[in-house]
Amino acid sequence: MKAIFAAPVRGDDPTPQWARRPISQVMSRPVVSAGADVSLDRAMATMLHAGVRHLAVVDTVGRCLGVLAARSVAAAWSADPAGLATVTVGAVLDHDSATVDADARVRDAARVMHACHSDAVAVVDGSGTPVGVFTSSDLIRLLAG
Repeated sequence: MKAIFAAPVRGDDPTPQWARRPISQVMSRPVVSAGADVSLDRAMATMLHAGVRHLAVVDTVGRCLGVLAARSVAAAWSADPAGLATVTVGAVLDHDSATVDADARVRDAARVMHACHSDAVAVVDGSGTPVGVFTSSDLIRLLAG
């Protein structure tokens, strides 16, 4: 079998069409969120009840601070199984805020995910309020199309 390579015509954007799609078209919503002061056991209960693996973490006025992944809760539990009731979401939240603006493209979100070593990013509006979450599962669903 021969491989065929087609170089882009000058002026064409070589970026695949799926990568140029607006993140707002492919993100998961509604957003499930928790305050940074919520205990990890309550955060995990929220995730289980909503059927999600990620929570948008918000401050007291609703601005997004980042994304809490279920794997972070599992890591905290393995370190101290009795501590989930006393450790807060904010204590385990990665300080590299994995967020993108609502007008971002899929490629932008994938780059942030890669740079932050995260499998999800929060999608925020102009005031920093989470409006969606884009996860690796959303990316796979888009590629499998």
